[in-house]
Formats: sequence, C-alpha cells, structure tokens
Amino acid sequence: MLRTQKPVIVISLLLVMLTALLSGCPAPADRAKEAESGYLTVEDDAGRAVTLPRKPERIVVLSTSYLDLLYAVGGQAIGRPTTPQSERLPPEAAVLTELGQTTNIDVEKLIALQPDLVIAYQGLHEKLVPLLNANHVPVLLLKMKTYEDVRAKLLLFGEIAGTGTVAASVAQQLTDRVRVVTDRLPAQSRKVVILHATAKNITVELGSSIAGDVAGLLQLRNIAAESLPLAAEQAAAPFSLEKLVEGDPDVIMVTMMGKTGEVQKRLRDEVENNPAWAGMRAVRAKQVYFLPGDLFQLNPGVRYDEAVAYMARVVYPEVYGHGR
Repeated sequence: MLRTQKPVIVISLLLVMLTALLSGCPAPADRAKEAESGYLTVEDDAGRAVTLPRKPERIVVLSTSYLDLLYAVGGQAIGRPTTPQSERLPPEAAVLTELGQTTNIDVEKLIALQPDLVIAYQGLHEKLVPLLNANHVPVLLLKMKTYEDVRAKLLLFGEIAGTGTVAASVAQQLTDRVRVVTDRLPAQSRKVVILHATAKNITVELGSSIAGDVAGLLQLRNIAAESLPLAAEQAAAPFSLEKLVEGDPDVIMVTMMGKTGEVQKRLRDEVENNPAWAGMRAVRAKQVYFLPGDLFQLNPGVRYDEAVAYMARVVYPEVYGHGR
C-alpha cells in the first residue's frame, strides 16, 4: 500500500506547485522580499521618502481637507482635527476622535491613538515629525492648493487605502465636472485681481493660491500673476494701489480671513478714503465680489468644480448665469 501511495503523493505535490505557478502566487522568497520592502514608499511634498511597512489601518489626518479626499476614495481614519464646520465633514468622520485645532494638535492624544500613519500638512506640522518617528509612526507631509494637487492627492490616498480604481474614478469624475464649466468659456477673457483681506492687511493672490488657480483654469488674466511673492512658497504678493489702478481689472474678487464684518469694514474704509479706487473700471461697474471661504480660503477638495463654477458665474454671468 505504501509503495502505491508514494507516487500519488509526489504527483499531488507537483500539481500544487504547478497550480501556484500558473496562478501567479508569489513564492516564499518573493513574499519575504515584499515584506522587507514594505507596503508602499511615497515621496511626500517635503521631499522625504516615507515607507509604509503595511497597509495602514489606523490613519490620523491633521487637515480636514485631506479627510474629505481620503473618505472620497473609500479610506477611513481614526482621528482628525477639531473644526467649527463639522457639518461639512463626511458623516463617518464626524464622530472621530478630535485632536485639537489644526495649528495646535494635542500630540499626547495623537500618540495615544497608536496610528500607523499620520497625514500632516506641510508648513504646519513639521515639528511633529521627530516625535512621531521616535514612536515609529510614519508621517506624510503634504500640501494642497491647486486643482492638480487635489487630483494627485486623490490618487495617492487611493494607493494608501488600496482603492486605486475608486480613486481614479473619483479623479476622473472631478475632471469631467470641471470640464463642463471650462468648455463653455467665451473666446475673450477678462482681467481680474484677487485681493486677500484681513482686518489689518490686504495682499494680492498669485496663481498658486486656490482662487488664483481657479482663475487660471478659467483662463482669466490675473493682473498680479507676475508679482513677486511675499516669501518663498507663499501664494500672495504685496498690495499696491498704484499697480491695481494701472492694471484696471474688469472684476475685483476678495477672499477674507477673520471676522467678516471687520474685514469688510477695513475694505470699505480703504475704498472710501482713497479716491483712486473710484476711477477703476471694476468699481465703477460694481464688479467687486467677496468669495466664500469654504471654496476659496479652505481647499474645496472634491468640490473644486464648485469653486470653478462659482468664479465663472461671477466673471461671466452672461454665459453662466447670475446665481452664486
């Protein structure tokens, strides 16, 4: 009996090995190599190569803009910053552990969550990296301003969540919605300027700001586009009334930071106390508009098409309608 069973056992083993080869299953050596190289290596926006040893299951997101994108591609998180606009969060994210304001994260509470990935904002959270790395927590420092930034982050988060196909679909749907607006652009573009106002200061926004990027998608001529920024990596330039008068834009748009009433008073005082404003085409035609903060101050993420459509209606109401 033993002599008749032995060839059967050998043949069975050969069949199992052959089936594994044909089905593309990795050999033990291949699996060991995969484990050594990690699940995914990403170069973040700070130029750091960050390796995720395994698919993250406990992700903490330190910017609500990134939170929207992660959930849009089917990912999940366990912690988030505190936000006064919690109603704008994905429903599943509203109940996540809160870690304080984006600019003042509670590090002890963050580490206590035992995350296996922290998605942080470049320019705000660099100081957290050494401590998190000391606790063996990978950190991605990312920035997101432009439409192309949003598309890139959607695809990246799809890789992280293992939902690449979903992410590609979401990114394509966003592209299609933006194209619905840009395909209707008139042949003649208009000159614009985008002011950024606080209660104490006014600057002009460049093409790398959210509103400046939207203006670029709409092929508008931003009279401040060639201005030198206030500092490296900044998306604003110093305000010059002389240059504004010289550029004489068709439309003036304003983004605000701070209490709306105080900011609007600051601008009214500026306009009323300097007659140079009255001679500008946009002021004479009453083409001065305040842009909503949820679309132009905070990155709108997967709602980027809404920002594009909003500005299109402001600048070209004869094409897109007056509703805003």
